[in-house]
Amino acid sequence: MNLHTSKMNLFPNKIKINPLNFISLNNPKKTKSVGMTLLKLCIIFCTHQYSQAQFLVPQPTLNKVIFSESILHTGVNFLLNDQLNQVRTGGNSWKVGLIDNAARTSYNGNIAHVSDGMALGTALAASMVTFALSQNQQTQYIQLAVQNVWITANITQTVKMLALRNRPYTQVPGFVSTKNDDHYSFFSGHSAITATAATSAILMALNQPNMSPWGKAAAYSAGGLALTTAVLRISAGKHYPSDVVTGILVGVAVAVINTKLHEAH
Repeated sequence: MNLHTSKMNLFPNKIKINPLNFISLNNPKKTKSVGMTLLKLCIIFCTHQYSQAQFLVPQPTLNKVIFSESILHTGVNFLLNDQLNQVRTGGNSWKVGLIDNAARTSYNGNIAHVSDGMALGTALAASMVTFALSQNQQTQYIQLAVQNVWITANITQTVKMLALRNRPYTQVPGFVSTKNDDHYSFFSGHSAITATAATSAILMALNQPNMSPWGKAAAYSAGGLALTTAVLRISAGKHYPSDVVTGILVGVAVAVINTKLHEAH
């Protein structure tokens, strides 16, 4: 009994001694310190990753200026269009070198409808890129895309009404003009708007870190659909090649310049 009692008396002592060997880990202050250090490291790491993912940054002042200008420009276009409706003009015909000899002078409604579908497909593909972005970049991309399309549409409409170039299908002998749209050939709105939407998407795909493969595929698909739209506008007899080429250049230029203004520096 004495031996057993002696061993039992030592057991509690062992229980007390073992924690003393790990006192540094059991100290609440030390534990909190280690925890805070790990938390700080996580914050630094996450912040670094977050900043690396910023291709576009918020530009509140710039956005207000662009949207205000776009609203004003749209209003001017409406006023100009009303004046043209009151004073109808026959428009004019002109060609740019050999490039416009490839134009079709007969209207093909079926191809024109297909080109409309391709334009819609471009918009949908460019929109799909939104879902491949982080939440903060989604907002910036949507604002940028809307601005690019709106700016391009305004420029296109203004130039159309000032140039008053007859569409290719109006060159058929005996054609009688019945609407202003017959004289709005230069430059191609379909080509310009799809080009700016596709370029906006492709720039995101090329510059946004860690974008998913399907997001990049959607952006490049938008580019292919935009080019298809441009070709079909010529095949439908709606535009001269120079209309389409100019539209693409304007659309791409607007997207590149405005995207550059919204980039993180």
